[in-house]
Amino acid sequence: MFLKMVRDDFRRNKIITAAVFLFIMFAVMLAASAVHNIAHLIPSMADLQKRAVPADITQMHSGEFVQEDIDRFTEAQREHIAMQETMVLLTLDGSHIHFGDNQTMAGTVQDISFVVQNEKFDFILDLNNEKLDVMEGGVAVPIYFMEHYHLKIGDTITVKSGEYAKDFVISDYARDYEMNASLTSSKRFVLNQADYDEMYTMQAGEREYLIEFKLTENGDSQAIQTAYIEAGLPANGPTVEGEVFLLFNALSDAAVALVIILISMLMIVIAFLCIRLTFLATMDEDVREIGIMKAIGISKREIRKVYLTKYRIMSVIAGLTGYLLSFFVVHLFNRNMRLYLSSDSAGILPYVLSFAAPVVIYFLIVMYCKSVLKRIDKVSAVEALRSNMTAPGKKQKYRFPLLHNRFFSLNYYMGFRDVWRRFKIYRLLLLIYIVSTFMAILPLHVYNTMNSPEFSTYMGIGKSDMRIDLRMTDTITADFTRLHEELVNDSDIEKHAAYITSAYQVKNTEGSWDYIYIEIGDFSLFPLNYLEGRAPQGEGEITLSYANASASGLNKKVGDEVVIKAGGKEKTLTVTGIYQDITNGGKTAKAHMDLGINNDAVLWMHVSMNVAAGVNIQEKMNNYQTTYGFAKVTDVRDYTQQTLGNIIDQMGVIVIGGMIITVLMIVLITALFLRMLVSKDMSQMAIMRSIGLTSKQIRHQYMAATLMVLVLGTLFGALASNYIGEFLVSLAMSFMGAAKIELVQVVWQTWLLWPLLLMVAVAITLSVSCKPAVKGDLSARLKV
Repeated sequence: MFLKMVRDDFRRNKIITAAVFLFIMFAVMLAASAVHNIAHLIPSMADLQKRAVPADITQMHSGEFVQEDIDRFTEAQREHIAMQETMVLLTLDGSHIHFGDNQTMAGTVQDISFVVQNEKFDFILDLNNEKLDVMEGGVAVPIYFMEHYHLKIGDTITVKSGEYAKDFVISDYARDYEMNASLTSSKRFVLNQADYDEMYTMQAGEREYLIEFKLTENGDSQAIQTAYIEAGLPANGPTVEGEVFLLFNALSDAAVALVIILISMLMIVIAFLCIRLTFLATMDEDVREIGIMKAIGISKREIRKVYLTKYRIMSVIAGLTGYLLSFFVVHLFNRNMRLYLSSDSAGILPYVLSFAAPVVIYFLIVMYCKSVLKRIDKVSAVEALRSNMTAPGKKQKYRFPLLHNRFFSLNYYMGFRDVWRRFKIYRLLLLIYIVSTFMAILPLHVYNTMNSPEFSTYMGIGKSDMRIDLRMTDTITADFTRLHEELVNDSDIEKHAAYITSAYQVKNTEGSWDYIYIEIGDFSLFPLNYLEGRAPQGEGEITLSYANASASGLNKKVGDEVVIKAGGKEKTLTVTGIYQDITNGGKTAKAHMDLGINNDAVLWMHVSMNVAAGVNIQEKMNNYQTTYGFAKVTDVRDYTQQTLGNIIDQMGVIVIGGMIITVLMIVLITALFLRMLVSKDMSQMAIMRSIGLTSKQIRHQYMAATLMVLVLGTLFGALASNYIGEFLVSLAMSFMGAAKIELVQVVWQTWLLWPLLLMVAVAITLSVSCKPAVKGDLSARLKV
């Protein structure tokens, strides 16, 4: 009998059942895809790490050094160091790399280096995670450049530097554990030993070095870095620990997975609300049947079982359908992972773990349904036979009489009035609209924020039009001075500021010495947004990045003192501000130029500048790139987009997909809500028609009420995405060094395009859904 009643209910409520089914299916599909991504990400990272054998400590260095000194240090630290290897990089500017129809890689923010495969560890792999073995005349190109410039295996690139010029055929993608991510500022092209030797002999490119250490199982990374500093070994470049490479590799895919999980959770909430709407509508229709069942002695538990069985069956079928669809959807989100990390190293594990999504959602829905169905227990058989279960329990005070209406037409006023009088019913729809808008707008805000010029401030860079980075060469000081003089005399440059970053020793919380990268210059011209305090303005002042100031770093606050050492002399600096920086592991600092340059450990130099009004930025960039071929000239906006390219691209997919799904959900929910409302108002509609109101006028009342709720829901949802969304994004980014993200909203997208899109979709839904509802036999409806 119960199965027959469930089957009849499915047939009677096809649209409602389909709507709830779709919400559950979408929620499971997205949740399973996110879990699948995470389950794939973890073993993929482990497999890549196992095969690539990355360094635990990498010291980048420019300039000459004696390898025997490194060897002696390694032998002295055998307790901590298992292996040591030095990779020689031949670094060229992108303008020296030619491909396609007279195109070059000029303008890339990445440092391009040509290398040969290592012998001991830090191997560069192919797409099968096998150690690359490049044949003579071939080159393995980093995945980043293959994607960015749409290169393919078999294409030719030409390297031209001074008297050196040679064509190379692209033979492989280079999957580089240490330099895969766009967040790392360098990329390695792999050559055959013979081709590399020729390039080396012809002195093509600047020589740079990666002095790498692989630690023993119990090796102490911090102890090695401290000993390295105290030994005075070559350190003309940043030091990077292996954990940073792990973070950068996992970041983009983990961020996408977290966003998908958030959207899935919001969809589950909407599914719950939708089930509640369905229940209210069904109860209004079945209230007399419920009364009869109670009157003939059927228990409350058995009556609940009738309705619960429906949702059990629906949850199982929708869950399995969503789970199967996730196998196809997941490829939209994990393409980046499969390309940069591993094609398929996780086996069946992701499929097994992602099955938890339909199981968990099934139990959540069943538990929620049980709580909702308790409403049946509160009504006696007599009450069920006499009244409408969802009708108000007491008379409401009569408000908003028609006599007081001065601004709206009669039908619109009646619709607005109905929202106020029955707000307990409409508040459910309002909540759904708020959650749906939040789900669509938040990814859009994140996407716009990453594409915004202001995002550079979260990378520790003041907002400017362009910047020029100088490579570490023997003539860098002279080149830097010449560039500065030319900028002073260039009328096209409105303002500019030079910055020099050096490595200093800093006393940590335990009293020992670590490295810290301090940038000196005038930070008033291109200011950062400070979480606390202000920029350094004089001698003895320093600002710290959030990661450096936090408890896991130096554990400092504004007003605290920091002790640094340069040239064997200690200086005590006062912290005047804390800023956000997601580069270099987030651990940077800035000080006034009065601190002085640590000439023994200069890492890099750059100049930020704004061009005068009317000056073409691209032309000015090209002029300086031509004049200073050894430098890297970039547009700051392009710098952030290239650095965060993978995340931005994946976020764009989420934005489009999220909006499409949200609009479809709102259409279905609106139709579902209207059905519930109409089922409650049949007698009232019949009375209105009997006194002369047309079907069109009645439809306008429902449209006015629903659109009013839609406008309010869109407003509150957009505001929630601004404030609550900002909190959630900041919480996630705090692990990277940015604790307070200010989301950028494009006004016409948030407050015009999105509301207009929803209003059109809902208006069409209302028009289509209302037509059959407000027509029919008056006599039959008056009997209800």
